[in-house]
Amino acid sequence: MKFSENTLAVLKNFASINSGVVLKAGKTQKTISPEKSILVEATLEDNIPTEFGIYDLNQFLGIVTTLKNPELTFGKDVVTLDDGELAVTYRGCSANLVITPPDKELVLKDITTKFSLANATSQKLIRIATLSSLPNVSVVGKDGDLLLKIHEKANDTSNDGVTKIGDYAGKDFVATFKTDNLKFLPDDYNVEIQAGAFAKFVNVSGNLKYFIALESK
Repeated sequence: MKFSENTLAVLKNFASINSGVVLKAGKTQKTISPEKSILVEATLEDNIPTEFGIYDLNQFLGIVTTLKNPELTFGKDVVTLDDGELAVTYRGCSANLVITPPDKELVLKDITTKFSLANATSQKLIRIATLSSLPNVSVVGKDGDLLLKIHEKANDTSNDGVTKIGDYAGKDFVATFKTDNLKFLPDDYNVEIQAGAFAKFVNVSGNLKYFIALESK
């Protein structure tokens, strides 16, 4: 098999969340951050033939992309990558060497709000937050408006930025993320938030699900 561009993009995203991964047989793959604040489930275009543990995912992907569109042959605890000029044998690792997500999917028990988040909006805010060293992104429901705010939660005098993303008719709330935890692939997302717990981001194609923990008060 050969990895599609979609599969490579997803696995690179996984590597930004957890340095290792245990690929499962099939198209559905998951990873979780070491702090367990980010959990991702993705449906790949490619079907992984067998379970395979990778201790250093960035290293593995570096080999894949350095070779010329290699053919990947999965065996028992080993993958051969061959581009016709060079064949590389890559040995997998035991699953217990990698922090892996639970098999059971997280479920929001009480949805505070839900909204659509355009890629252009999220990418602009996250970029400005990063450039400005603002560690927090908050969803705010107040006075009939649903807002997205970049700021420093612990500093009322910090720079900030706010944009309206919808109307809101419920009880006022603030749901705050660490900016560094918003590592989803660029896309439009449907978002559900359970205040005080976590949020679920699902892209419009439905092949990516991110569960991201909210900051405690």
